[in-house]
Amino acid sequence: MTSTAPPSDPIRTWHLWLWPLLLVAIAFAMWLLPWGDWVPMLRDWVDSHGPLGVVVFLVAYVVVVILPLPAAAMSVVGGLAFGWWGFPLSMLGSILGAVPPYLVGRYWLRDPMMRRMAGPRMHAADRAIGQNAMVFVGLLRLTPILPFTAQNWLLGLTSVRLAPYVVASTLGLAPGTLAMVWIGEMGGLATVGTSRVQLALAGFGLLGFGLLVLWLARFATTELRRAGFHGAAVTDK
Repeated sequence: MTSTAPPSDPIRTWHLWLWPLLLVAIAFAMWLLPWGDWVPMLRDWVDSHGPLGVVVFLVAYVVVVILPLPAAAMSVVGGLAFGWWGFPLSMLGSILGAVPPYLVGRYWLRDPMMRRMAGPRMHAADRAIGQNAMVFVGLLRLTPILPFTAQNWLLGLTSVRLAPYVVASTLGLAPGTLAMVWIGEMGGLATVGTSRVQLALAGFGLLGFGLLVLWLARFATTELRRAGFHGAAVTDK
């Protein structure tokens, strides 16, 4: 075995920068797109429709999460449409969308997969994940190693139970979701004549929070690598 790390390591360094790059790209788009024309219309529609607006948003969020679509964009929309209330709504939409793929994997796909890939190491890895479900799921949610939709299906194939899956997913998704809603809220502030000082303060706050998200992602990725998880499956060592 060589002493240097292989260049084909699936957890590449650039993966760790996906979150901050995404934050910068979306924040930059907030200044380029004509939010002032339609964000007030969006918020007026939400206000006038009350609970129906919330239901429409949640249904759309769940569909986006189940399909291989960028759920982060829905969190930004949540910030634009609902302000800071977009955070709990986006979290609810994320969890509601994450449960169906998990259940399908758990109750329809897991047993055939375990029979097909039966072996002492596979079962040992599966037991280790199940016994440390909160840590494993929470760390996985914090990292950009796998797309969110892929994580939901993958976790359904493990021995992770529903309760720790939901709780750990909620904790792990919270930082990134808050960052996306923050961006949306900044876009909403820019359309209502907020002063540049307030926008600058909000922007610097978002930058600081983005750095925190980056640190959490790096920490989680390091811990997952130590546990033997390399982006697609637990290594068979």
